[in-house]
Amino acid sequence: MRVASKREGSAGSRRPLRVSEGKISIRLDGPNRKSKALSRWIKIGGLLALVVIAGAAVLVISRWPFTRGAMVKALQEKFASTVELKAFHGTYFTPGFVAEGVTFRRNNDPDAPPIATVEKLTIQGAYWEFLSTPKRVRRVRIEGLRVFVSPGSESAGNAAPPGGGAKQPEVIIDEVIADGAVLEIASGEPGKEPLKFEIHKLRLDSVAGDRPMSFHAALLNAKPPGEIRTDGHFGPLRSQNVGQTVVSGSYVFERADLGVFSGIGGTLSSTGKFNGMLERIEVGGSTDAPDFKVTSGGHAVDLRTQFHAIVNGMDGDVALQSVQAQLGQTSVVSQLEVAKKAAAEGKTVSLSATELQGRIQDWLRLFSKGDRPALTGTMNFRVRVLVPPGKRGFMRRVNLQGDFGIDAANFVQPTTQEKVDNLSQVAQGEKKNDDPASVVENLKGHVVLNDAIATFSDISFSVPGALAHVHGTYGLLTQRVDLHGTLQLDNKLSKGSKGMKSVLLKSVEPFLKKKNAGEIVPIRIGGTFSHPSYGLDVKP
Repeated sequence: MRVASKREGSAGSRRPLRVSEGKISIRLDGPNRKSKALSRWIKIGGLLALVVIAGAAVLVISRWPFTRGAMVKALQEKFASTVELKAFHGTYFTPGFVAEGVTFRRNNDPDAPPIATVEKLTIQGAYWEFLSTPKRVRRVRIEGLRVFVSPGSESAGNAAPPGGGAKQPEVIIDEVIADGAVLEIASGEPGKEPLKFEIHKLRLDSVAGDRPMSFHAALLNAKPPGEIRTDGHFGPLRSQNVGQTVVSGSYVFERADLGVFSGIGGTLSSTGKFNGMLERIEVGGSTDAPDFKVTSGGHAVDLRTQFHAIVNGMDGDVALQSVQAQLGQTSVVSQLEVAKKAAAEGKTVSLSATELQGRIQDWLRLFSKGDRPALTGTMNFRVRVLVPPGKRGFMRRVNLQGDFGIDAANFVQPTTQEKVDNLSQVAQGEKKNDDPASVVENLKGHVVLNDAIATFSDISFSVPGALAHVHGTYGLLTQRVDLHGTLQLDNKLSKGSKGMKSVLLKSVEPFLKKKNAGEIVPIRIGGTFSHPSYGLDVKP
């Protein structure tokens, strides 16, 4: 007898039942068929996967850029240098490589000084970027970078690729990190230490050969030493002529120590923006030195400036085309150049300045050692200054030529002012005046400064009742005054005197030149600037 299930013969039947001789059996023919099919598909899929992996491996190997030879060739072509590697090994989990002891030289001579060295160079990429055009690298980390720049190390010429069209970059680097780098610029003078810039932090973004890169840096300036933070754009790099590389950005310069320069001191801060090429960078900004001083004087003053300058980033030469300086209540407009001259060892400072309305006490406070300036009054001048390099003190190296004028001047020292008062009284024929009008007016002349000695010519000044014309010298370091000239009086010299002094003056009056009712008297001014002495000049 045969018993069939209700679903026997139906299209959805999966487990047919059979009853034979009192036994029931279950046949599983359907599932076995599917297992075999699934097994076949797994094998086929595995083979396909192996084919894909093998193909990808062949593709990666064919396009794998991180080989020792490829890297050396790329670096040599990029920087026009001979490149040496002490150690090299690739990384595959993150595609890239690590190179150690990297040295760049201008030629094949192993004894030639390097132009740059790197302790450790790490490059990291991504597999999916191998298929991109141009190729991309995610990150380059440079550790222990030292760059050496010396005179003549940059060859002339234009590094732009030949041909008319722009060349597509072979590689774009998303990020370059070079913290702790050092840039050394040789002075070209035997025995002189190079300028050293310690770069604490440096990051470059979107680095490629045909486009500018952005940069963010924090570094210690070489001279004057101070902290600089700067952001901007640089490039594309002209490797054969670095000086023509374009640069732009902004900066903050803090805590610059001016004491490294002979003759001055103080702490300077500055902010500004810049653009141009490395060999000619235009800079506009402002500075503030709240404790600026000339060391021979010792008094600190607040010096502020607004400026526009041209800077040569290759040799450090600076041309300040326009500087508006504020010293106390005195304003000065000037032009300044700091540059190396052909036969000089070091840089020469050249300055031209004009002051239209200032105060003499602001300058005296800067240059004199006294607690108070010896003279007050309004001042104007035009001057040219040259400071050559050398080992002598700043004041002895300064060469100056200028014309100046001081009006309504008063001496601060009571004894000095008293002598000026007496001179005015004598000139006006007064016996005594408890409240004389004795300011020095219209003091003007020409001065030449050399070896800390100021030589005056054609100096004239007036006090009520008298007009003086003198010439002579003044020692900036000694404060010694040695002036000679004539004093034109409105009255006779003896009229303002009494007693024996009047008798003596009357006895010499016949030998003095007459001018109307007064006289022209030969005079001398000696002593020191703070304690001058006045008298008749008895020398022939």
